[in-house]
Amino acid sequence: MDLSTPTTRRDRQRAATVAEIKAAARKLLVEGGASAVGLRAVARELGLSAPALYRYFGSHEDLISALIADLYDELTDALIELRDGDPEADLGGKLFLVAGGLRDWALAHPAEFGLLFGAPVPNPHADDHDLTAGHLAAMRFGAVFKDLVAQIYRQKPFPHPAEEQFGAELVAQLKQNSEFFDGMPAGAVYLSLTYWTRLYGLICMEVFGQLHWALEDAGAYFEAQLFEIGEALGLDCPPPESGVPAGGQ
Repeated sequence: MDLSTPTTRRDRQRAATVAEIKAAARKLLVEGGASAVGLRAVARELGLSAPALYRYFGSHEDLISALIADLYDELTDALIELRDGDPEADLGGKLFLVAGGLRDWALAHPAEFGLLFGAPVPNPHADDHDLTAGHLAAMRFGAVFKDLVAQIYRQKPFPHPAEEQFGAELVAQLKQNSEFFDGMPAGAVYLSLTYWTRLYGLICMEVFGQLHWALEDAGAYFEAQLFEIGEALGLDCPPPESGVPAGGQ
C-alpha cells in the first residue's frame, strides 16, 4: 500500500482541499505572475478566509514551495515519459528528447517556468542549507539530465579539457561535485555544466522574449545547438536539416 495515499475520509478531504489551494495558486501565477500568488489572493479565489489557509499551509513560503514541488514533478514526469517512451532510442536519442521536452514545456508554461527557475537552489554542501519540498523536487528534475550525461560518459567517455586548463579553485569545486555526476572527472563535469547552462540560457532567453530581435523562431537554432553539443559528446548526430531524429550512437 502507498503510505502517501490518504486513507481516512478526513485525510481525503484535506488532500482535496490542499489540491484546490495549489490549483488556485497556479491559476493566479499564470494570470499575474509570482507576485500575484499571495495567501489572501488564493483565499479570495476559493471563497475562504485567509486564516483558514493556515490550517493547510503555515506560511506563504510553504505554499510556494509546495507549488514548486508539484510543478517540478509535473515537468520531471513529462521528461521521464519522453526519455522512456521510445524503446529504440539510445542514450543520445534520450538526451535529445528530454532537452527538447524541457524547451516545449517551458514555452507552453512560461509563468511556471519563471517560478521554477527564478528561485535559487540551496547549496547542498552548506551547513545551514534548508532543502524544502520544492528544492528536493528540483534535484529530482536535475537528475534526469545529469544521469543521462553520466551514462553517456560511462558508455563512451567524451573528450574533455584537462584540469591544468582550470584554476585550482574551479578544479576543487568540480571535484567536490563529481559525486553528483557519478564520479566523472573534473573536465567532464565542466563540460556537462557548460552544455547545461548553454541550453538552459537559450531556453530562458526564448521564453522571456530576449531572442526576437535576432530570431523570429528559435526552434531551428535550439536544434543546431543540440547538434553541436551532441557531436562534442561523441554522439552520431545527423544535421538538423536532414529531418532525421538526432541522437543515434
